[in-house]
Amino acid sequence: MPGLLTPVRAGLPVRVRRIASNVRAPLVILAGLVAVYWKLLLTKQYTFLEDPDGARQVLPWLDVQVHALRHFSWMLWDRYECAGQSLIGQVQPGVLSPFTFLLALFPVSSTGHIQVYWVHVWFVLIHFTAALFAYALFRDLSCPMPASVLGAIFYGTAGYIGNTGWPQMLAAAIWAPLVFLFLLRTLRGRTPIRNAAFTGASLGASWLSGHHGPSICLTLAVFGTALTYLFMRPGFRMETLRRIGVMVAALALVSAAQVLPAIEYGKRSLRWTLGEHAWGDRIPIPEHEALGMKPVDLLHLFFPGGNGIYADPFVGVVALSLIAIAVWCAFQRREVRLFVVLGVCALLYSMPKNDVLYGFFYALVPMVEKAREPVMAFSIFHLCAAVLTAIGASVVLTGVDAPRGRGVIRVLLWFGGITLGLFYLDMYLRPTVTSYVVDADPRVGVIALLGVLAAAVYRASYLGYLRRTAAVGLLAVLIVIEQGNEAPWNWVHKNDTQRATYLKPLFETQDVADFLRKQPKPLRVEWNDKDIEFGFGDWNRIDAVYATGASVPTSLHRLGPWNDRVAQLYGVRYTISKAATRSAQQEIFSDPAGYKVFANPDALPRAWTVHQVVNAPNDQAAFDRVNSGSLDLRSAVVMRGTSPRVAACDGDQIQSIDEQEAAVRVRVQMACQGLLVVSDNWYPGWRATVDGRSTAILLADQAIRAVAVGSGTHEVVMTYRPGTIYAGLLLLTLGLGLTLWLGRRSERDGADVLDAATIRSI
Repeated sequence: MPGLLTPVRAGLPVRVRRIASNVRAPLVILAGLVAVYWKLLLTKQYTFLEDPDGARQVLPWLDVQVHALRHFSWMLWDRYECAGQSLIGQVQPGVLSPFTFLLALFPVSSTGHIQVYWVHVWFVLIHFTAALFAYALFRDLSCPMPASVLGAIFYGTAGYIGNTGWPQMLAAAIWAPLVFLFLLRTLRGRTPIRNAAFTGASLGASWLSGHHGPSICLTLAVFGTALTYLFMRPGFRMETLRRIGVMVAALALVSAAQVLPAIEYGKRSLRWTLGEHAWGDRIPIPEHEALGMKPVDLLHLFFPGGNGIYADPFVGVVALSLIAIAVWCAFQRREVRLFVVLGVCALLYSMPKNDVLYGFFYALVPMVEKAREPVMAFSIFHLCAAVLTAIGASVVLTGVDAPRGRGVIRVLLWFGGITLGLFYLDMYLRPTVTSYVVDADPRVGVIALLGVLAAAVYRASYLGYLRRTAAVGLLAVLIVIEQGNEAPWNWVHKNDTQRATYLKPLFETQDVADFLRKQPKPLRVEWNDKDIEFGFGDWNRIDAVYATGASVPTSLHRLGPWNDRVAQLYGVRYTISKAATRSAQQEIFSDPAGYKVFANPDALPRAWTVHQVVNAPNDQAAFDRVNSGSLDLRSAVVMRGTSPRVAACDGDQIQSIDEQEAAVRVRVQMACQGLLVVSDNWYPGWRATVDGRSTAILLADQAIRAVAVGSGTHEVVMTYRPGTIYAGLLLLTLGLGLTLWLGRRSERDGADVLDAATIRSI
């Protein structure tokens, strides 16, 4: 590695030198990431997906979206879960994430599913993108290339980015370096309006890319930094306010495509956290505290083993030594002070039970209470740690004065010696004595050894036995070894029968899925969640009334899909279970793994007609009426408010029904005026036509759709054309267009511009 970081030889042709100069750093960064993630990339034996969320929720979400994209469609509406609900509104699936589109480019299996190995490659590519964003930030902070490469490898493999196994959270977090690159430029007065727009657009990209938690933390960090600059530079407040305004406008426009559908869906759904919450409910403070960090967990900044804290705080002794050098030797630099303060604030934010100031954020700042996972602030803390690591490496390249150098070496040697001693003492005293951190974990001994090796590298560099560039290269190698003892530690080997249990059911139920696909369409299924705990509907693209997700439509939940009458209403023709779950079920299929398919003979068809409307005075009365055994769901519907005019007659006929991803086409013959009912969830954005003429979609039985149809033969078409999504996409296009226009527009630096030399001297 040290040789790769030296300048390209002048004797080479100009074009070759230019290409080599451009790709040298990314290739070294990629090599560092491959060294840490080799078990995912170079073998097909390990996976990070063997956990409840990864296998049961994330993989089915990704699979159903990739299938749609590969068939030139877009999964805005998910008909395969909860009898149909907005997928984009749930935020977490990352429907608008550029990384979801990237995954669609990878090969699929013979059964049409995404392949676990290629998900691994895609996962590492997200880390590589994070590392490249970080490298760009460090170079913009005037860090030399070797130091920037080291910092980028650290950012892409350590802490929140390196140890987060949820791709939707990772994809939202990795935009932080790019956001701060543009933010610091605009606050320093460097082409300020252009960079303010780039800041807002890249922050908006974070909101488009997946889970809202990292995006909320990043937004708080951005505005906290901007407001700090606003008050620190009183002579330029109007200029700073103008830039913040441009940033906010770009953020609002770009993020609108995700935020608007999320608000629409949030108001009509229940969210599963540690409890059940509607849109207007505040997530209770104990949930925030349970998903926060405890002070004792700070030990895992030094020692591995923090994977069980929802977000791993591990930094490692090598990077911490570089951070100490940055703070000790370069505290006069403004960005060092900024990222020290920001990092400390992020750590405090992550400990809500011990940080009384967290209450102000919870009570006063919008969306913080809904984020509920304060440990996601680690995404900001580790960005700060990576910046300081790169600056510390820059100081090593320029030379550390002898007293401070000796101090770092002494600390590392003492740390290594004491840690190694405690490790062996713990091994000797077990099982009589146990330790929260050491606990016979062999990695603790590795950390102690790495501390001693880092001290040796610093010593050799200070004595002139080792070139400074080579010293930084060796420190990068030690970081790779150190992080390689944490991120891959909990990955599961495919032959580990005790732990490799979550992915297996996805493939075990293939025979069941194949059988169901051969049945007459349309069909809808349910499953016994004690036997099948993953998103069977999404994974196999079979309509389902259940889902394995973080939310459910409020109307469906209030009806109760586990209720026999509601299953009948939604046309649940089949139940997947290892034993019968409802009365009158008939077993029609069984596979070698013990999964069975039961037919529900009383299920209603997907579409039917009614000529009777029962009015209810309020929502609760309507729900009670639907669940009442006295109401014949086949011949009457319950409605609130003004009901359409219907006539009494017999002889209607559903001639055909064709259901697609976001459209339903029904050909119906009506003997007289009545209602066509389709047992898919009612939701804003669905439009209907009768023989090409627009008509209203009515809310029937508090949950499903109905359309008024006159006598005769008609073609009724329902399509999902959501106004919030179209408006959001229009605003997104406007935001990107405005950002690109400002990017191409000629602009001078602001009157408050700070050049690199000035910044380093402040």
